[in-house]
Amino acid sequence: MAEMKTERKSVLEYLSKNKFLIPMYQRAYIWEEDECEQLWEDIFSFFSSEPNENDEYFLGSVVIYKENNKQNIIDGQQRTTTLSLLIRALYEKATNQQNKNISELISKLSSCLWDRNQLNGEIDFKKPHLQSEVAIDSDNNLLEKILSNGYKFEKEEIENVIKKSSSNYEKNYLFFIKKIDELAQEYPADWFNFCLTLLNSCIVLPIECDGQENALRIFNTLNNRGVSLSVSDIFKGLIFTSKRNDQERKEFATEWKKLEEKITNSYYLNKENIGFLFTQYEHIIRALNNEVDTVIPSTLDFFTKKDKANSKNKKVNFAANEGLLNKNETFVFIQELAEFWCNPKDYFSLQAQKYFDILNIYQNKLWQMVVSMCFYEYKPKKNNGDESNIFDIILPQLVSYCALGLIYGKGGSSGLFWGFMKANILIHERKKKIFEPSLNIPELVMPQIDYFTSFCVKALSKQIRYILVIYTLIYDENQEWEWNADKKNYSVIKGEIEHIFPKKWTEANYAGWNEKDAEKFLEYIGNKTLLEKKQNIQASNEYFAKKKPQYQKSKFLEAQNLGKSLKNDWLKEDIEARNEEIYKNLKTFFEKNL
Repeated sequence: MAEMKTERKSVLEYLSKNKFLIPMYQRAYIWEEDECEQLWEDIFSFFSSEPNENDEYFLGSVVIYKENNKQNIIDGQQRTTTLSLLIRALYEKATNQQNKNISELISKLSSCLWDRNQLNGEIDFKKPHLQSEVAIDSDNNLLEKILSNGYKFEKEEIENVIKKSSSNYEKNYLFFIKKIDELAQEYPADWFNFCLTLLNSCIVLPIECDGQENALRIFNTLNNRGVSLSVSDIFKGLIFTSKRNDQERKEFATEWKKLEEKITNSYYLNKENIGFLFTQYEHIIRALNNEVDTVIPSTLDFFTKKDKANSKNKKVNFAANEGLLNKNETFVFIQELAEFWCNPKDYFSLQAQKYFDILNIYQNKLWQMVVSMCFYEYKPKKNNGDESNIFDIILPQLVSYCALGLIYGKGGSSGLFWGFMKANILIHERKKKIFEPSLNIPELVMPQIDYFTSFCVKALSKQIRYILVIYTLIYDENQEWEWNADKKNYSVIKGEIEHIFPKKWTEANYAGWNEKDAEKFLEYIGNKTLLEKKQNIQASNEYFAKKKPQYQKSKFLEAQNLGKSLKNDWLKEDIEARNEEIYKNLKTFFEKNL
């Protein structure tokens, strides 16, 4: 029978009498400033209420099990880690006070963080009470430095460090440094009582299990009861517990950690987690089963809820039904998919890279499922940018399909979803044309010009920018895609929308215009072009003749041509002519690709 014991502990008892390990199957440290602020405010409010000696403040429970003389934290690592960072910041403040009257306080703070020599009380900074096996190496190095005497900082640089840091350990530690400085300023003779309140009157309830298996059962039970773990956290725990022995578990945890580190260090994927990869794989598996039902299960259900029927009474959780989550080949493919998505441009020709850039400014990322399916089906190799492959065929189609979705008012996720799912099936069938008409987009052709113009007038700026970037790509094949100027990086997709006829109406100098006509033609796409931010600011709301010098400085070739124009007036007929030119170019582009 599984045994557990619970005994309420003060923060001092909890941290000083235990050594903690965050095991490799746990989630990463994700608390940010909001959670730290809340913890600080809770403790400070309790302190400010001037509690008597018997008053206590409960900080919550933790689930742990002991192995190799260390308490493995199953639930409660966020609080335990944050308390350690807070006490480390308090220790930093206390030791800089040069106050002999608080030597016992310093001793108590240090006992929460490090081993101490039992004879002389000397601190062993190389033996912290908290270690993590789950943190990626760069994070772990910072945690080790903070929980030692190796982390250095300049107080005047704290805000900049917090802003630039990608480590929650570092940001939260420095947050507490700031809060403690503010506290010491407000209570210069009494702030140390805050420390004593935290150590002695704030209570933790450890639940100690009799072994790893029991603890992991509690871990999975907590997941089922709605503890806020991410999909990737849950998958990691489930796969970890499915391994047959400690060696397999250790190898898996090591590989998972490498995968997390790869994603964190990816310029493209660093805002995602491993759950993104499983979601991509879900779309692939659905395509392999010829499934285009738009009632789609969550990624968690898809991989874990066997034989669960959807609202149409279809059992479409194919991965769970086939037990794919715990199969070795699943994680191998997830690793391969990560290799691709962490550096996707390594697999594209220079031209395909441009289409990929355009897709990345689209209003949602659902198109990624089609790119993932291409990778699964064709297994393209990395190239030096000169070699064409399947992406040179697929990406222009994706760009075109997304654009038509916008123009027809179906650019949201639901509007294009069926088309993307069907495209994945056609990719699996090795078809080169991957899009078919659907209920949302009955015809894969450009609508009439009046319809297109009406869309452009009402569209959001980000939608018009997407259309203008496509037009810029096809306007001139010699258009430079990325460039440096004035020690800044520019690119076509960073271009800002410039209204050639200015947005701000002024009575003077507008030959051939009246305010009513100006209002009508202002938002035509024929009156909009892309321009660098600097040139856009300098062009401002000037009249066309005064804008031309700024246009000539631009790296956008169409803007240069506008700047070289012999015209000094930008008239209604100019907007209409350019409106039609954009329409015709886009129409030809869509016909070619769809």
